[in-house]
Amino acid sequence: MFLERFLAHDADRPALRDTDGRWLSYGELRRRGEQVAASLHNQGIRPGDIVAIHLENGMDLIDAHLGCMALGAVRLPLNAHYREAELAPIVSDAAPALVYTATPERFAGLRCSPVQAEPGLAQPQLWPAHTLTALLYTSGTTGRPKGVPQTFAMWESNLDALAAVWALSDADCLWLALPLFHTHGLVLGLHGTFLRGSRAILAERFEPIVPEAGITHLYGVPTWYRRWLPLMQAHPAAFQALSLMVSGSDGLDAATSDAVYAATGHRILERYGMTETVMICSNPGAGERRAGTVGQPLPGVEVRITDGEIQVRGRSVFSGYRGAPPGHGFTADGWFQTGDSGMWEPATTADPRSAPYLKIIGRTKELIIVGGVNVSPAEVESIYADIPGIREVGACGVADADLSEVVGLAVVTTPDANAAEVRAAIAERGARLSGLKRPRWVIFVASLPRNALGKLQRGALRPLFTPSHSPEAPS
Repeated sequence: MFLERFLAHDADRPALRDTDGRWLSYGELRRRGEQVAASLHNQGIRPGDIVAIHLENGMDLIDAHLGCMALGAVRLPLNAHYREAELAPIVSDAAPALVYTATPERFAGLRCSPVQAEPGLAQPQLWPAHTLTALLYTSGTTGRPKGVPQTFAMWESNLDALAAVWALSDADCLWLALPLFHTHGLVLGLHGTFLRGSRAILAERFEPIVPEAGITHLYGVPTWYRRWLPLMQAHPAAFQALSLMVSGSDGLDAATSDAVYAATGHRILERYGMTETVMICSNPGAGERRAGTVGQPLPGVEVRITDGEIQVRGRSVFSGYRGAPPGHGFTADGWFQTGDSGMWEPATTADPRSAPYLKIIGRTKELIIVGGVNVSPAEVESIYADIPGIREVGACGVADADLSEVVGLAVVTTPDANAAEVRAAIAERGARLSGLKRPRWVIFVASLPRNALGKLQRGALRPLFTPSHSPEAPS
């Protein structure tokens, strides 16, 4: 199982370079995890208890994850940029026993406590593979985040499938700047490294860099590759030396894919996954990588398209949302409903064994994806809806050349509203949201587009954000 494989790696084998440039071995990581596990145990945390981790990428975050793994506590990764308004529904639902955070003031009004680590030693616990190891929250169109239970069995089966399709090995070295509160960074990046016994170079955050010698893999989102492109064109040899560049969390435009290929000779590998399913499909590590598609289903994963919606089942698919009725989000015959729409691109060869590639053509869930981060429009609307002078608000994604999308907010005011006061209140409310959720565009309209039943039509809302309106930068 996962933890046994992590513990079996040679103790002297390099595992992780921290943000200060120091390499730690697998043995050092295990010792650090055992110390945190002892500290948690001394504070009354027991296997199965939920521990929230609200930290930026760094060794404090890594240590917290390792300590929870060693003790058998359930990890609750939280976006370190979240403010109290964003944290409140998650903390209320998950009820963590403790929180690791560098900003305890954001939890002042919430029922949880920050952790001060204590020294000590404890032995790792080898819990069954299907035991809950993490609880990740995902955005939804209702505005309330939904808890997605995660097990090592989900992760292990999926990561092994990826290792086969991408030809991964323990010789890999990943530059890991992806945020570790998200499936992409936490599961594929950090735990993929731990499972294989390979190496990772941890970065606090993304900045476009020229890869140093020894780095073999880059995982990123489309925005990153657009920002990397000038460096690729200026320093092609450094990028040509890589084995793999992977893009996910949002659709990669063909122009960027082609430009990267022209500069480096590498076709970016696109894949498709969700918190609820881990990875679903991928282009191959060796073989045709078709730009604009997410490839073929991974081993152990089945995909079908029903009434235009992509539906999934397999070993890496979760069992159901925390607190939801059994079967919620699934079809009657047990397929998870992704809410994404797609189509199969036919095979390009006459070989009957050649399978079609999946193409994502839309999001029926209406999520806004800002630089690879999911943003719920309903959550944004809830922050602004009760401002005096506002009758109603509607949020949607607005196309952006850098981030793919940014948040747009359309506002309908009451007849007696003071425009200056409304604008000031909108700016003040923006401080309650993390940066990517703050509306980049704020427009004032006479009414919002709704259907006969009164439902907001976000597809009809997007065209209202035109160059005739000036975008307003988030505060």
